[in-house]
Amino acid sequence: MSARLAVAQICDLLYRGLVVRWASVAFGSAAGYKPAIRQITNLRYFALCTLLSFISVTAVPAQNSTNNAANVRFIAVDIFVNSSNQSLAAYQLEFAATNGVAKIVGIEGGEHPAFREAPHYDPKAMQSDRVIIAAYSTDNQLPVGKTRVATIHLQVTGDSPQFGIHLETAGNSAGNKIEAEATFEERKNK
Repeated sequence: MSARLAVAQICDLLYRGLVVRWASVAFGSAAGYKPAIRQITNLRYFALCTLLSFISVTAVPAQNSTNNAANVRFIAVDIFVNSSNQSLAAYQLEFAATNGVAKIVGIEGGEHPAFREAPHYDPKAMQSDRVIIAAYSTDNQLPVGKTRVATIHLQVTGDSPQFGIHLETAGNSAGNKIEAEATFEERKNK
């Protein structure tokens, strides 16, 4: 509804309200003007909401939204676990974007067939800037040494995201805890 139409309707209702009010005073019936007053009140609120919506849309400069859109990019970070000379059957680690310019948007599995499926994670927790991922494999052929166990996809707003990683635990096929190290590398565009 355009502003002119809203103003015209308000004026029309005011006119009808005055006519009804005048007629009720002249002829003794006061009940006829209440619906007209109610319609005027509803239109007044509609006009106010329309005006506020227009102000909120036009108050934000279009240039800021294009600048923010230009600064948004997507990156992939490869997660590695190095089990030295032992086979890696299970791991649990925490990955976090530490400076608040990145948001985790996806997680995929690793390169070795034992960890090709995406690791387990909490999708609700992933919507923030940190996630805990874990996987366990019962395959006969397990990776030994440094292997990519997952890739984390992030939406970055800014120039230099900073990340942190902490390996909670790692284990072998017998279920024993092993010494291992978790690292990450941002995947370079080809």
